[in-house]
Amino acid sequence: MNLSWSRLARLSRKELRETLRDRRTILTLVMMPLLVYPLLSMALNRFLLSAGGPGETGFIVGVATPMESNWLQSLLNDPRSTPPESIQEASGGNLAEFKVVLTEGIEPNQALLENQLDIAAKLEFANNEPSSIRVTAFAGDQASQSARRILIERLHWLKLEDTVGILKRHLPQYTAFQIEADEIGERSEGNVLASIIPLVLVLMTITGAVYPAIDLTAGERERGTMEALMASPVPRWWLLLAKYVAVVSVALLTAVANLGAMFTTLTLTGLMPMLAGDGPGLGLKQMALIFLLLVLFSAFFAAVLLSLTSFARSFKEAQAYLIPVMLLSLAPAMLSLMPGIGLDGMLAVAPLLNIVLLAREILADNIHVFGATVAVASTALYAVAALAVAAKLFGNDAVNRTSDASIGAIFRRPAESTPQPTVGEAGMVVALLLPASFIVSNALMQWMRGQEGEVNVSLQLILNAVALVASFGLIPLVATYIGRHQYLSTYRLTPGRIGFYLGAAVLACGGWAFAHEALVLADQWGWAILSEEQIERTRGVLEKWKTISPVVLLATMALAPAVIEELCFRGYLFSAFSKVLRPWQTIMVTAVLFGLFHVFVGSTLLVERFLPTTLLGILLGWVAYRSGSVLPGMLLHFLHNGLLELVARYHEKLSFLGAEIEESRHLPATWLAVTGACVVIGIAIIWWTRPLRSVEAVSA
Repeated sequence: MNLSWSRLARLSRKELRETLRDRRTILTLVMMPLLVYPLLSMALNRFLLSAGGPGETGFIVGVATPMESNWLQSLLNDPRSTPPESIQEASGGNLAEFKVVLTEGIEPNQALLENQLDIAAKLEFANNEPSSIRVTAFAGDQASQSARRILIERLHWLKLEDTVGILKRHLPQYTAFQIEADEIGERSEGNVLASIIPLVLVLMTITGAVYPAIDLTAGERERGTMEALMASPVPRWWLLLAKYVAVVSVALLTAVANLGAMFTTLTLTGLMPMLAGDGPGLGLKQMALIFLLLVLFSAFFAAVLLSLTSFARSFKEAQAYLIPVMLLSLAPAMLSLMPGIGLDGMLAVAPLLNIVLLAREILADNIHVFGATVAVASTALYAVAALAVAAKLFGNDAVNRTSDASIGAIFRRPAESTPQPTVGEAGMVVALLLPASFIVSNALMQWMRGQEGEVNVSLQLILNAVALVASFGLIPLVATYIGRHQYLSTYRLTPGRIGFYLGAAVLACGGWAFAHEALVLADQWGWAILSEEQIERTRGVLEKWKTISPVVLLATMALAPAVIEELCFRGYLFSAFSKVLRPWQTIMVTAVLFGLFHVFVGSTLLVERFLPTTLLGILLGWVAYRSGSVLPGMLLHFLHNGLLELVARYHEKLSFLGAEIEESRHLPATWLAVTGACVVIGIAIIWWTRPLRSVEAVSA
């Protein structure tokens, strides 16, 4: 059946209209933001404005008699009671003000109990001068406690200045030491906005997506309308996609309503500057970035919810499944409020937590490019994996009301084998590759750093190859086994004619030069983001390569990537995508994925690698398509990497080929001419070589 995007749009609009007609959806979408945020703002206003500091007229101090009032006010007005400049700088440069009032007809302590004062004071006199001053605060009241502390400190500064003056009059040689305030490190902005708003928005987005996800899956089964949907002349995958679009739309509308209500409330109540501290606040730029982040999070959580509700047989059963998910979502969200936690390391790929931390960085105007990129990429891949799970559950017996299937069905091997994996399974594999490779590579780096130089270069390269096999090799292999797919057709291991291998070898002799030029151009265009320190570290690594065997270098840096990456990208993924995409689309998709995965290396975002690796991926994809096999691409990949690594290792010994290579970052023109000729000849050989069977049959 030919399906168009317009038909998918009609299905999505139908599902969305049915969802928006429900009063509970409107309550979550409209009434909750209108009611919750004004109430929250009033509570925050009461807490922040009345509990943390002086009022508009300063702290109010109550005394019983005019004599006490005059003396206390004169002591506070004495310049000697003012803290030294160093102390004022250490506390932000603000000097608290006090207003002394008489409590007529009532004792000061009683007035304090009735919340008429911030603190109460009692002065005792001897010879018409104060002999003691008792300052009373209200227990548990932050403003009252602060007022008492500051007042006592001011009076002690006055006593100290009196003492120093007496000492200097009787001991002229006495010199008091000076105290200066200083600070180092990065100042904490005190941005409450950056800590609270991401948590609130994420929780509200989750709340908006829960009900539509249940209603459009388990609700359909409970109402008995699921069978009619399954009988309609539309593939089940498209029905699920329409429901997914509807759930994402409602979740996003809820997020936008909450974001708008929060911005309006904080602006009108004047809480924005107070909550933002020294941060930028919730401006249009921050709102736009937060909105894009909420689009991504809505897509992720809607897919997770649909994957859980797609096998629930009733509304109550779906609620029982989602309540633990909601509770588990609170843990990483609350963890993000803790100080000292940043978007780096393993946290960059932690679901939900990475989104909250990234939103916090956006509001604090302190975005780290690498962590943000990893967080966005991993969340998008998680959404793809969750939607793939939902598609598999939605398309099997678990969609029927009488089914006894459960979520364990996704791990149950089919009864019969199939030639290639589905697009959903390929999407799940892609989604797992980034966090798996990120965790394995970073854990390996941390372990090697902990060895304090005891791991030699050869062992490091071998461990890196093992990490590559553990992620890009093992995950597709396990997916192939669980899906009971045929290994030869899944990995496209059919042999090809000798002409494809010859053409691949000739291509490799010229392709490496253009990969080098692409790296140079990326640096000249400003795409390279490596610091001078990282560049020097890379040069140090290249120097270490000269001390190891070229066999180890080729085995770990050329052979292992060639075999494992080709089996993954031009094998497993290529065979899956070729079932639903045209050949050129399959080549481009696998090439872009190939380039993206080479950008994330350890804890560094190597953007400059995207262009050359994507171009290499296009070339490898074309060779795989023409030959109908992954093997010629392995040879091309191995020779390409091997030549680059050997040129880097024996760079100093290649000077006899021309002095121009030492004078310019670009390769000499003669080199480019020869390697360009190799590329043209290699493409011609592959083009004129006929496969053992038709390309269409291989791609089918």
